[in-house]
Amino acid sequence: MLLGISRAAAVVLLFLCVVPGKLCAAAEEARAFDQGTQAFRAGDYEAALRSFLDARRAGLDTGSLRYNLGATYYRLGRYAEAEQEFQALTGDPRWAPLAHYNLGLTAQRVGRRQQAIEHFSQARRTTGDPNLRMLADTAIERLGSLPPRRTSVVAALALGYDSNVILSSDAGQLGVSNKSDQFAEALASASLPVFGNGESGWRAHGGFVIRKYRTLKEFDPTDLQVGLSRETDSGRSQTSAGAYFDATYVGGHLFERAAVLDAQARGRLQSGAELRGRYQLGKIDGGTAFEYLDGWQQRISGEAGLALARALVRLGLQIELNNREDFRQGSEFASYSPTRGSLFASLTLLSAGGWRADLLGEYRASRYNDPHSLNGVEVRREEDRTLAAFRVSRPLGSLWRVFADYSYYRNESTLDIYDYRRGQFLAGVEAALEK
Repeated sequence: MLLGISRAAAVVLLFLCVVPGKLCAAAEEARAFDQGTQAFRAGDYEAALRSFLDARRAGLDTGSLRYNLGATYYRLGRYAEAEQEFQALTGDPRWAPLAHYNLGLTAQRVGRRQQAIEHFSQARRTTGDPNLRMLADTAIERLGSLPPRRTSVVAALALGYDSNVILSSDAGQLGVSNKSDQFAEALASASLPVFGNGESGWRAHGGFVIRKYRTLKEFDPTDLQVGLSRETDSGRSQTSAGAYFDATYVGGHLFERAAVLDAQARGRLQSGAELRGRYQLGKIDGGTAFEYLDGWQQRISGEAGLALARALVRLGLQIELNNREDFRQGSEFASYSPTRGSLFASLTLLSAGGWRADLLGEYRASRYNDPHSLNGVEVRREEDRTLAAFRVSRPLGSLWRVFADYSYYRNESTLDIYDYRRGQFLAGVEAALEK
């Protein structure tokens, strides 16, 4: 962004040049600065640099001049000098967020990736401008960084409506309630470094999600998670390996708990595309009434992402393998061990005014390992689920953000009890703090 003074102000100062002394000097500064801004906008960066330096020699020493000199040096590929100008602005609270963002661009251009991430993160934390915060978020996403090695806390409160309250977050393990209700939801998560440096180290994670329905209290879900992971960052690739413990409650009763090993990797190609891979192995234990969920689960996923001018695109695939105890009672049998394949695509749009829109589409096919047997009739459970989701959000300063999202599920099953449609809407506020 090039910053300048108005033409009206320049005309006034030029007129004052007929008076000798300081007023004439001020007019000379303004004339040179205005010529520099015009040359920059015209793409003549050499001429812009000469004019901005003339303004400095004439005595002009402002944040606007330093910023425009930095931007001009950057355009000319003189990154060391651009960095010097932007760095001088970081001590001024009015200029610091913008200066850090441009220092991030400069560091990125010369290949100092980790330093670029730190500058973009600093700009994101300190700015009150939603557009600059969004640009910093996009820059960090393009660099494919792991979360900065600092303490981070996220919390959110929302109100919503669920058209078909379902017993588990898996949307189909236990069945469908066929009832709608309003709800309030709260979530919080925290991540903090335990040991290590910026390139590698251990991090502790924890979080919870609580939903309270207005009338269907027996379906209130609560999810708790704690974990520990070791993360490494070699510049163009990052890895994370660790474990976490997860417990899910429904209506205050334990539904399922899991101990999971989790390994992730991400890397960036020369083309700018980003690749991610993840493997999870979980030992599942059902609650007192859900022993048929006991067993093992594996998930293998991969995705590719590409950052465009003002959009982020991702495509992904996940394979899920389950080996559960299943349900047996006399001659009756029900399988709870699906093999699943999921395809998804997401699009993030960054628009003027600070608004961000996220769109997601997913198709999931589930094929259960053994046929259901009921009253001597065997039916193999096969399901196809589609999901469409839309979310809009906008930051309110450097800490708060408002959001609203809607998701729609359609599940088709060979067993009628598992056929369902489900729509969810929620809106609320969230806060993100890093230090």
